[in-house]
Amino acid sequence: MRLDNSILGLNSFLTRINDNRIKRLTIGRYWIVVETEYGTGLVANPQNKISAESVKEYQKRFGGSSLYQLALGVKSEDLIERAIGCAAINANTNHYGLKLTQDNGLSLPDNKEEKIVVVGRFPNLEQKLPTAIVLERNPGPGDLPENEAPNVIPDCTQLIITASTWVNGSLPSLLKLVDTAHVSLIGPGTPFSSILKQYGIHKLAGFLVQDPDELSRLIQNGAGVRHFKHLGIFGVLEL
Repeated sequence: MRLDNSILGLNSFLTRINDNRIKRLTIGRYWIVVETEYGTGLVANPQNKISAESVKEYQKRFGGSSLYQLALGVKSEDLIERAIGCAAINANTNHYGLKLTQDNGLSLPDNKEEKIVVVGRFPNLEQKLPTAIVLERNPGPGDLPENEAPNVIPDCTQLIITASTWVNGSLPSLLKLVDTAHVSLIGPGTPFSSILKQYGIHKLAGFLVQDPDELSRLIQNGAGVRHFKHLGIFGVLEL
């Protein structure tokens, strides 16, 4: 994975951080978790072949950090540090008392006039949005490569973007291609924050953790979304 730009809304996110010491940092094969007293943040692990020794080293370096110190990691060229920083931001925004509409963000009205573009191959997408055009960094059957984005995004009516683009820095370049589309940022790594509204994002769909202890245990043992989805709610925040 390459790093394209800075994290969208970074300065605003940093100024809003409640700088308490974190309770726990968990680095699993697929997900990274930062837990605080008031919220838990998730971000996909960009290096799922990370060694156990490397995990111990990151946890030793950052396990006792403040939330603000962790969040500053988003400026790093190190992929894991950057992901930890994004998870820290999410821990600050995705607090336990947040009121959301329960939905995964892939439920759209059945309108044949819609041109739907999805950035990222989500599970069971072909059943949920069978007419969607899918852009992928590592395209599979039926997907378009990411360099096709300028050819399909400008005239779409619905643009659904994986939250991984917020982490890796490619989100700003995608948003620049939007003309009049309704834009959603979705995935467990989505920050539920109105900060993103000013950049042209209309809807946030992500995962609000409700059982951080069990979540951390499962993720440390290599769990994916289907293993931990019962430990919180998938919800939507309209901006």
